[in-house]
Amino acid sequence: MAQQRMALWTADEIDEEVDLHLALGNYGQSGHFEDAHIQQPQIDEATLAAMEQHMAQQAAFSQIPDVVKGFIVHFHQAVLDNNLAEITVAYESGWNKYTEKFYSKTEWPEAEVIAPLVNDDPIFLILYRELYYRHVYSRLQPNIDDRFHSYENSCELFNYLLNSEGPVQLELPEQWLWDIIDEFIYQFQVFCTWRSKVKSKTEDELMMLADGGPVWSSYSVLNVLYSLIQKSRINQHLLAQQEGKSAEEIAEIVGEYGQRPLYRNLGYFSLIGLLRVHVLLGDFTLALKVMESVELNQKSPFTRVTACHVATYYYVGFCYIMLRRYPDAIRTFVNVLNFILRMRQYHTRSYQYDQISKTADRMYALFAICNALSPSRLDDNVANISKERYGEQFAKMARGGEESLPAFEELFLYACPKFISANPPPYDDPAALSLLVATDGSAPSTSSLDPTHRHLSLFLADVTAQAPVPTLRSFLRLYTSLGAAKLANFLDVDEEEIVQEMMLLKQASRSVSRVPGTEKGSLLDGETITTSDLNFVIAENMIHITESTIGRRYAGWFIKNTERTARIYDDLKGMPLPQPAKNAAGPAAAAPAGDVQSKAPRTGVQKVAWGGAKAV
Repeated sequence: MAQQRMALWTADEIDEEVDLHLALGNYGQSGHFEDAHIQQPQIDEATLAAMEQHMAQQAAFSQIPDVVKGFIVHFHQAVLDNNLAEITVAYESGWNKYTEKFYSKTEWPEAEVIAPLVNDDPIFLILYRELYYRHVYSRLQPNIDDRFHSYENSCELFNYLLNSEGPVQLELPEQWLWDIIDEFIYQFQVFCTWRSKVKSKTEDELMMLADGGPVWSSYSVLNVLYSLIQKSRINQHLLAQQEGKSAEEIAEIVGEYGQRPLYRNLGYFSLIGLLRVHVLLGDFTLALKVMESVELNQKSPFTRVTACHVATYYYVGFCYIMLRRYPDAIRTFVNVLNFILRMRQYHTRSYQYDQISKTADRMYALFAICNALSPSRLDDNVANISKERYGEQFAKMARGGEESLPAFEELFLYACPKFISANPPPYDDPAALSLLVATDGSAPSTSSLDPTHRHLSLFLADVTAQAPVPTLRSFLRLYTSLGAAKLANFLDVDEEEIVQEMMLLKQASRSVSRVPGTEKGSLLDGETITTSDLNFVIAENMIHITESTIGRRYAGWFIKNTERTARIYDDLKGMPLPQPAKNAAGPAAAAPAGDVQSKAPRTGVQKVAWGGAKAV
């Protein structure tokens, strides 16, 4: 039968015409199943949007390179296992390598796209989003959605750490923990700067900012940092360490959270973060106040993370500048700049080398400012590098007078932090916002509203007050006693004004400074010292001048040259003696055999370059 059927259907021609209607009948075409009576499935817009999003995620997932998929799976497994070594390699090497290779000019895949690779692990997805938004901020231009979503992700991360029942079982390397705090503050700073520019906002952005509420508010950021400090009890931990308490006593003091490295490191880095936030907000005294339990020395925990080490000294030094404690600022910058010089080879291999190098360059500019306002010879090496980079500006600042103000302004604007305003524009009040825009447009400049220019004006006011000091000091160095009238005649001012300038010079030569050897005290502690090598008294219109010259410090010079000589000596010891030419011609070649034998060595040893002997 099968062969007959095959033959029938494979026949080339069919003799009779077949009526298809009779053969098929009306199967499936009854009046009961007309199109008008068929119920079409109803899909609402939300379901349709979800289907489109799912299809888009599948398309995006298919475009992820296989090596990136494998990296994400490996990264997730390392986080699950709390394998710090593997996490460190993936974070510091793998992430940056694949960023340069695949995502240098575009975003990484969104967390929802890679979620199937990590079994929808919510904790890892939060950490992944932290890296995702950091990449957007550093390599690309974030839009308003990125700014809001990065804040929401940061809140989810800190809520998980602070509000879980007991300490979370999560271990992350110190570098990543510092970067989390550092990036949180950086995104807050960038958002505040972007938010303050009212004129550049679109209507949609204005509406989102009006309804944003506490997004990236100063209160929320400070609340996170203070909560981490309180939860970890890091201040109590540092004080107990300074008092020499045992590990058991410290564990009892800090509690279950403070014993975990995750919370302890986050609390410690939050102290540095508070220092930075208070500097950005312009409260320099409070910035140093929160650092009371942190010691600035090479044994402190922040030195284990180079970026944290450099940032700490930068913000502490800047606080001292704004508090007019220039000797302390110089000492702070010298310490960290010498550290960077010693560790330069290590920094070149670090993925944060560019950031560290830029911060160091800004500190050289701040060092030049301090050295012009309070001349000192604390470190000639750092001073020479600073003069090489900013020699023209330093010469103008050292001369003083009105001509020095542009140089001070230039270096201050280059080297200062990017200050922010704690209060946002009134986006929730359209009338007040319109008045602000109109006032801003009618003003000749926005310096009155810009926090950076406000701090610049305060700094320049102090510099302007000290403008006559360099000229007056140069005249006084020429005399041991001088009449006030004669000095006034030199400067083309009256005697009353010259006395005022003398008092100004006396005030400029005094400063509050920390006494060397008291590093364990508060950064705000200090005593009034004389910073100038020139002193004077005024008695009956006569000025008596005494100058104490500080001799050159030869110890460092001898140590440096002794080490250099030792290296040369070691190199010479390792060098062989020069070999004479084989085809040497001349009197020596024509010498008789007896003379050659008489010049032969009497012992069986051969001299070497450094005067010793070795067996032949």
